[in-house]
Amino acid sequence: MHPQARSHIHAILPVIFITTLLHLVLAFSLPLGNDEVYYWTYALHPAWSYFDHPPIVGWLIWLSTWGTRLHQELFVRAGAVLCSAITMYVVYDTGRIIRNERTGLIAAILYAADLYSSIVAGVFILPDSAQILFWWLALRSLLRIAHEHTGKSRAWLAFGAWTGLATLSKIHGIFLWAGAGLYLLLFRREVWKKWYVYVAAIISLICMIPILIWNVQHHFITYAYHSRRVSLTQSHLHLNYFLTEILGECFYHNPVIYVWIWICLVQVFRKKYQACTVQTIRVLLCCSLPLIAILLGVSLFRSILPHWSGPAYSSLLLLVAARLDARYNNLKKIPATVKWATGITLTIILAGWWIIMDYPGTLGSHDRMEYGSGDFTLDMYGWRKIGKPFQRMYQQDLREGVMQKNAFIISNKWFPLAHEQFYISYYTHQPVQGIGAVDDLHEYAIWRPQARRLQPGDDAYCIVPSNYFTDVTAHFGHLFQKIDTPVVMLQYRGGKLARKFFIYRLHHFQSHALTKN
Repeated sequence: MHPQARSHIHAILPVIFITTLLHLVLAFSLPLGNDEVYYWTYALHPAWSYFDHPPIVGWLIWLSTWGTRLHQELFVRAGAVLCSAITMYVVYDTGRIIRNERTGLIAAILYAADLYSSIVAGVFILPDSAQILFWWLALRSLLRIAHEHTGKSRAWLAFGAWTGLATLSKIHGIFLWAGAGLYLLLFRREVWKKWYVYVAAIISLICMIPILIWNVQHHFITYAYHSRRVSLTQSHLHLNYFLTEILGECFYHNPVIYVWIWICLVQVFRKKYQACTVQTIRVLLCCSLPLIAILLGVSLFRSILPHWSGPAYSSLLLLVAARLDARYNNLKKIPATVKWATGITLTIILAGWWIIMDYPGTLGSHDRMEYGSGDFTLDMYGWRKIGKPFQRMYQQDLREGVMQKNAFIISNKWFPLAHEQFYISYYTHQPVQGIGAVDDLHEYAIWRPQARRLQPGDDAYCIVPSNYFTDVTAHFGHLFQKIDTPVVMLQYRGGKLARKFFIYRLHHFQSHALTKN
């Protein structure tokens, strides 16, 4: 091995170690967010697929928690942290393939400084956590093919497998095949004659069989739901949605990195970008621009989430890394741009941790009933703390005969029900049940958390956080003979009121009312 190559390999290991250590600290110290605790419920019943997403996120949590026996946030998120560490090395290796080891090192540091790839997908357990690893493995296979100007069967078969697994993580993975097909159609038509391209496609389809099986069994409920989320029918032009998407992308991918990505794209289209080969540039553009363009187009009409385009922007980090390496080729140190990007990310992480854990009060509403509404930081704060006072209340109710033993915890929405199942029901051993519309309950509408369901005469609790206030009487009044005045528990953060919890006792369930409803 060349001495310079060896030095860069030695350099990437400390980067991976330090980043992973930071991820572990965050994964241990931060409570689970709405999505994360909901995906934990996937691991309670491993299945072929789930209401919102393909199955790998549920399988990953099941493995990292040893079949949900390890009940702590760190174990729930361990799969995300591990995938991030592996992906950083894959990013380094991919940069080495397209230019040199220094490009790979810069790309890996940029990956660690990108909030989407490093924190959203690297700390929080989401479908993106596994998808981003498989996405980069597939991208590396395709770039290897383009860089070597060959159609080696092994690389194509690997591309098919990694793309299939990326899609089994999150349906966006299918855009890898869209990018590969576009690349072949525009620049390598002769490869369409090769058998291994079609075998690779078959491998991807085989990986997706679990998604198909589950959706056939459930009448394609996943796609019916998500098609409504992005449907443009009867939608009007909303420039504010588009602007929100642009600003969200800029924040998620670090303002410094985001600006550099678009600088590189402009240089590419002006034919002034010379940091890597034409074939490499073509692959990167084909695998990233279609997803970015489609989502920006949809954002003109519908509100979407900025991280949906995350893998596409992540791929373009290679353009930035190669450009910075070419620009500062004579410098042995890491470019100042990379240091600025890293500094911004660390600042955002520290500020975000402080706001979530110690900000005085709430960033949201101060309305009496909806206190804290609009404060997204409360999704990751306070659920650990509300568990113990509720347990004391529940035990006192049992001693005094106010409520039945094993009274249900119910809700009309998947959040906060998933939080209540992880932080409360797990310890009190109370059954949980969602009662409401499918679009509000998601997986809870088609999955029974336990064999026992509400029976006539059963009692239940409904725990309503003020930041997601709901009218319990309107939703459940016709299902129970009596609903007590709620017990109000105040929750403070940084010494000031952050939100309230309204604990309702519902007595004597009436099953005939639910049937009629």
